[in-house]
Amino acid sequence: MDRTLLTPPMIETFRTCRQAYQYAFLGSEERVEPVSSVCKRFLLKALSEINRGRIATVNQVQKFMGQHWPVDKIGQQEGVKAFLFVYKTLTNYVANPYKPGGGEIVGASLKVRARVPHIRVYLEDTLDLIIWYPQAQKLEFVDFHVQPLRPLNPAWPSPSILVKQFLAERLQSRWTFEQLDMTFVRLGPNGATPVSFTLDDGLYRLHWPELLKIVEEMKDPDSFSAHPSQLCDRCEFAARCPAVGGCGTAQSLSRSA
Repeated sequence: MDRTLLTPPMIETFRTCRQAYQYAFLGSEERVEPVSSVCKRFLLKALSEINRGRIATVNQVQKFMGQHWPVDKIGQQEGVKAFLFVYKTLTNYVANPYKPGGGEIVGASLKVRARVPHIRVYLEDTLDLIIWYPQAQKLEFVDFHVQPLRPLNPAWPSPSILVKQFLAERLQSRWTFEQLDMTFVRLGPNGATPVSFTLDDGLYRLHWPELLKIVEEMKDPDSFSAHPSQLCDRCEFAARCPAVGGCGTAQSLSRSA
């Protein structure tokens, strides 16, 4: 393969469970997408429209949901609860969008791709929201979530954050920032909860070589070693993972941690 395209979910899944990575991203079998994943994808699509200014009222939220709600992918029994959750979340967000003072929205649901030098790999991610602060020369990446956020340790950045820092270098020609912030916003029917921190370039340089080792190994599916963990609480294929031996209830693989 001359060129390989990898995304943060692929890298996160590979690092957690290589068997799950093979099933989810290299296998040919069809998987039934969990309702939570369908709802999250729809929610992100609607948020993109709100952040672009195309949806600004509750009536427009209702119209968008009436036109685009994935009825064919969500069963009737689960549909009512899922619909109400998404509807309340969107109506709350359209009334109180994430717009910090001094910043301007310069990108929503923006897909960014860049080549990693010397190893014939492209890294790609979709940035839910990008905010530029011209006075402070600061760029902010915003990720939207509906599940509780895992504890964050800025000293040990996840592959997803490292990839975002790598892609930020490509955006620097457009926005010459001196500071890069990362914000995770948990959304729900009762409001949004943001958690922000400044990304450290020194930590990025320290941990980046380790991520490159993972990327190098992912290029050759035939070279995968055995499952690195005795307990996988993320792999939805855990029952078929010989290294795990069928570990409890599996969680669905999502776009973000």
